Amino acid sequence: MVRIRELSQGVLGLGIVILLLTLAVNTEAHAPLNGQVNTMYKGALASSKDKKVYKAVLPEAGVVTLSIKRNAKASWEGTIQNDKGTNYTHVYTGSQNGSSSFEEVKVGLPKGTYHIVISDNGAATKVPFQFSVKYTKDDHFEQESNDTLEAANAIRLNETWRGVISTSDDRDAFKFNVPQNGHVVMSVKQQAETNWHAVIQDRSGKKYGELYTSEKPAITPYLKKGSYYMVMENAENTIDAPYQFTLSDTSPAVKAAQISVSNETGKPDDIKLSGMKKGTIIKVYDEKSRGKMVGKATAAGTSLTVKVKQLGKKSGNIYVSATQSPLRESVLVARAYQGEISDPLKKAQVKVVNNKGKADIVKVSGVTKGDVIKVYGGKGAVLAKATAKGKVENVSIKQLGKQSGKLSMTVTKHGQRESARLAVPYDKEK
Repeated sequence: MVRIRELSQGVLGLGIVILLLTLAVNTEAHAPLNGQVNTMYKGALASSKDKKVYKAVLPEAGVVTLSIKRNAKASWEGTIQNDKGTNYTHVYTGSQNGSSSFEEVKVGLPKGTYHIVISDNGAATKVPFQFSVKYTKDDHFEQESNDTLEAANAIRLNETWRGVISTSDDRDAFKFNVPQNGHVVMSVKQQAETNWHAVIQDRSGKKYGELYTSEKPAITPYLKKGSYYMVMENAENTIDAPYQFTLSDTSPAVKAAQISVSNETGKPDDIKLSGMKKGTIIKVYDEKSRGKMVGKATAAGTSLTVKVKQLGKKSGNIYVSATQSPLRESVLVARAYQGEISDPLKKAQVKVVNNKGKADIVKVSGVTKGDVIKVYGGKGAVLAKATAKGKVENVSIKQLGKQSGKLSMTVTKHGQRESARLAVPYDKEK
């Protein structure tokens, strides 16, 4: 919720009005403040030296977006600063004739108190202005001020991070730890007609790798265990353009949707993967703790089949990892699979009694407690279903009919799939 109320005039100097603007956290990440995307707040400057200052309280770290409506005859400057007057970002509205859109700027900020200052940038005296402030809870967006190594944001490997360069001399610094010697991929998302400069360095300034996004999106330097910095800055046309990057020392994991499992009876089982990158090494484990490796294969193309001697009769889970050289093995991804098809019933196990004037009985012997027995009619509809309570189960059917006929039976063992159907003839009523 956004609340605005005028507190007093002249608190910060002649002609300045301070207003209170409270930003409440929306618990759904990346949602606009209180869902009110188009909530507008209005005011006017009494003179060219007048300013209006709004106090913004962020109870948690996140992204603040300031949008000011353009006017064909006037221009405003909007600034976001801390309570000590340090500017974090600013935006100027264009004054081109007939414009009715908005100038917008985003900035990531930690929990704290801030001021939003609206001032005259040209012919704005007594011209009504309109602006909105949106808040997005986001702990993966760079938080100002992080222009120096000393003020670098702490980030983690193998996650996606975002930010924005707000001025030509702005730069964003991030600190990360490498847990063991190995390669680390720095990947920055490319955008048309923009060029970011990204560097991996240590505290002394020694560079271990750098890139310009107009030339390539990623590099893979070798880093020893320790702490490093990633510094992002403008090279060309990136001011106020959001960037996105990852630093990874672990191979990207496959997704469960890429994996299909065929658990066969009496022959090796197949684990098929799609969307593969050539050269990816796939390993299949029987436990999430990387217990026994039951299969391994290397992708020669976009699809891959891993042969496993036997997963077993019952349903369960496999755990799959991917390794893309020179990175380390990925985390494991679980994939459930069905059990083997149950062995079908035999004719000697089934006896049908077609009673006159009372329910008919299908007696099934040689089953196990928990087995699910289904009886199908001639047209394939389920006539009856029962769960075995012991070695013998009587399945009751309201009426098979006066005449002789044929039904079919299946059994589903615990943790397995339904068996093939067994055709069973029955006599007419007696």
